[in-house]
Amino acid sequence: MIRFETFYICCPNCGSYLEGKRLKSEMVNQSILYSDGKTLNDNYITEPQKMVICPACNHWFWIDDFVEPLVSGQKPDVFYTWNNWRFYGVKFGSNDGKVALIKHYKDFLTKVKLDEEKELYFRRLLWWAYNDFVRDKYQISLKYLFSGKMSFGVWIKNRRKIISGIRFFKSVHAEYVENLRRLNELLDGRYIPSDERYEAANLERIEILREMGSFNEAAVMLAVIPRRTHYIANIAKRVKKKDFWPFLVTG
Repeated sequence: MIRFETFYICCPNCGSYLEGKRLKSEMVNQSILYSDGKTLNDNYITEPQKMVICPACNHWFWIDDFVEPLVSGQKPDVFYTWNNWRFYGVKFGSNDGKVALIKHYKDFLTKVKLDEEKELYFRRLLWWAYNDFVRDKYQISLKYLFSGKMSFGVWIKNRRKIISGIRFFKSVHAEYVENLRRLNELLDGRYIPSDERYEAANLERIEILREMGSFNEAAVMLAVIPRRTHYIANIAKRVKKKDFWPFLVTG
C-alpha cells in the first residue's frame, strides 16, 4: 500500500490552504528510471512541484523549501485537495493532459522572470513532459503484448494513444530540440570536477546531446567518462546506433 506524509501550503496571496503529499520512501514498492533522468516511484514522480498555481485566486508562487510559514503540518478546517492543484490539475492519462502540462511549463519560461536555477528546473521538466509522449513507445511492439503485461484490449488502446503521442512529438520536435539546446547550455560548465553534481551533470548532457541527435558530441563526452555502468553502456550503444529516443533504464 502506498503511504504519504501530508502537509498544507498556505497561498501567500489569498491565504487559502492546499493539501500536499510526500511519498514515504520506506513505503515505495517499485522504482522506474528513464534515460532522461525522470524517476517514478509507485507511478508518482519524485521531483517536487516548486511552482504552484493557487486554485482559489490563480496566483502563481514558487516554493524553494517546503517549510513554514508557507508549509504547515497542521490540518486546516478548509483546504483544496492535492488533485486540485498538483501539476495544475493535468490528467496524465491522456495526451491532451500532457499537452496542457507542456503549455504550463512554457508559460512559466516566458511569463515569469527566472534565474538560471529556476530556468534549469523548468527546462528539465519540459524535457520530461515532451518525452512523456514517447518514453513508453516500446510498449507498442508485439513482443510487449506477448510478454503478458497487458491484455490485448488494453494493449490496443494503449498502442493507439502512444502512436498518437509519437505523431505529436514529431510535430513539435524543433521546439523540443531548442529546449534541449538551452538545457545543455545551462549545464555546460555549471559544475567543476570537485563538485558532487559534476559527473551526473555530464551524463545528463550526454543524454541531452544524444536526444538532440548530436551523436558525435555525445561520443566525445562519453570517451572521457572513466567508468562503465549499465546506464552508461546503454547510452553508448544508442549513440553508436544514432538512436535518439529516450529509453527505460530500470523498472
